[in-house]
Amino acid sequence: MKSLLALVGLMACLSWTVVAWSADEGVAIEKVVKEAAMASATYSEIRDKQAVLKLYTKDYVGIQDGETETRESIEKWFSDYESELNKGNTLRFINVVSNLRVRIPGPTAWATYDYVFQAVRKGELEGQDSGQCTTILRKEGPTWLIQHEHCSKTRPVK
Repeated sequence: MKSLLALVGLMACLSWTVVAWSADEGVAIEKVVKEAAMASATYSEIRDKQAVLKLYTKDYVGIQDGETETRESIEKWFSDYESELNKGNTLRFINVVSNLRVRIPGPTAWATYDYVFQAVRKGELEGQDSGQCTTILRKEGPTWLIQHEHCSKTRPVK
């Protein structure tokens, strides 16, 4: 009886460790997704492409509204944006993530979320997109990195 009780106690402790590990991993994944989303909003102040690119795998490929995106195209977008900022362009971006849900079946995880992306110039809203994303992440060492992303604008209901 004592050995059965000890076995049940050991199994409970081990299962709690797995749940705690998954919760910590989920928090880490949420942080990566939110950092990537915030990158365009903070870029005008920090202007550090590597702070953004460190969140993506070397072989990253994504789809943004039907257009293929790579790590290189992200880097080019930030370079072009920095060039415009250097010319005095006051365009800034706001990117809000909501309804973030994470699944971690192993060394690969995925997150789904809604987004609202706004372009603002001199305090005035110039444009806005909203939609949904699915992000696939891969664990490399202790770090979760974005390997693939598919984001699409929400279509109006007919």
